[in-house]
Amino acid sequence: MEYLSLDLKIALASVFAQVLLSFYAALTMGIARARAVSDGRVSADEVAIDSNAYPDDVRKLGNNLATQFEFPVLLYSAVAFAAIFDAASMPFALACVGYVITRVLHRFVHVNANDVRARFQVYMAGLALLFLAWIFLAMGLWGQV
Repeated sequence: MEYLSLDLKIALASVFAQVLLSFYAALTMGIARARAVSDGRVSADEVAIDSNAYPDDVRKLGNNLATQFEFPVLLYSAVAFAAIFDAASMPFALACVGYVITRVLHRFVHVNANDVRARFQVYMAGLALLFLAWIFLAMGLWGQV
């Protein structure tokens, strides 16, 4: 592919940002789990089969990592379809970027204060942006954007 349109480059950048966020989440969770064991807050035997024995602060990181593999798969597939079928548009790209921004905000809330109301609001905003991205993708596939 010699030429990528600006909107597709932006959408692809959002994918790379989401992947980076996922790796960061995995790294911080791994470090926190290793520290919890080395500090004696939990034994390796207690978490060998089930991670629920980790302290709450460590479990939050694990729970957040799990969310990095739920709805983001729809971002990845949308951007792949946009690239394959040359259906990207600026509204699509901006919705993708907005979605990833909400994922970063969701992680911040989730692993810090974990205010459930704020976390839910950010999560829902992200879902709305992801849904919009799919609408813009469909419009691009049928030549409406």
